[in-house]
Amino acid sequence: MKKAIRALIGIIILINLVHIYPQGMLIKLNGNAVENPILVDKTIKEKTEFININVEIPQIIGLSNKNGEKVINKEILDWTTMWIKDTKDVSEEFKPTVPYEMKANYILTNDKKILSFYIDYYQFSGGAHGITTRKPYNISIDKGEKLQLKDLFDEGYDYKKFINEEIQKEINKHPDYYFTGKEGFQGIKDNQSFYIKDGKLIIHFPYYEIAPYAFGMPEFEINTKLNL
Repeated sequence: MKKAIRALIGIIILINLVHIYPQGMLIKLNGNAVENPILVDKTIKEKTEFININVEIPQIIGLSNKNGEKVINKEILDWTTMWIKDTKDVSEEFKPTVPYEMKANYILTNDKKILSFYIDYYQFSGGAHGITTRKPYNISIDKGEKLQLKDLFDEGYDYKKFINEEIQKEINKHPDYYFTGKEGFQGIKDNQSFYIKDGKLIIHFPYYEIAPYAFGMPEFEINTKLNL
């Protein structure tokens, strides 16, 4: 009897969700049960006369697609290694009196169906302030593959139009915070940076892309239902 009641409640909830949220706005992922993978720390530390490096990046363990896991882990490590090498080479060339700083850490934001996290790479190499580059990663736990924004929506659904309208609504609330004209928001890109946080879609923009440095890295929570 209890099972029947639970099943009926589940059907009612599903009907309500389909009524409230257009089908095109529902995430398209296989619902197969997969044990959640985990992120483990990989730390890189180094200190010289000209640079201080303190980097902590994630490596994924537990995806069923082991080749996909290997590819993504290598991508993260390769990008980080090149970032460190390039900055270290510059420090050795210019020999700054104030050592350069390189730091990185990561935040896990979702681990149901989509493994979503971002890595913040901070770099100070002189000037008025340092700069942070945020690199989000979104991985289908089921398939072990990186996801693009289009992968979250049904084929044919104009997700760009919907997201652009949602972002523009938020920009219109505080227009003084953002660049205008050609320097301002022109719409999301095919490779738009995003991540999932507690089942919600977050669209991310780096420093200076649509707003001055003082207003940070603009991020917009999109009012849509993700089936996670």
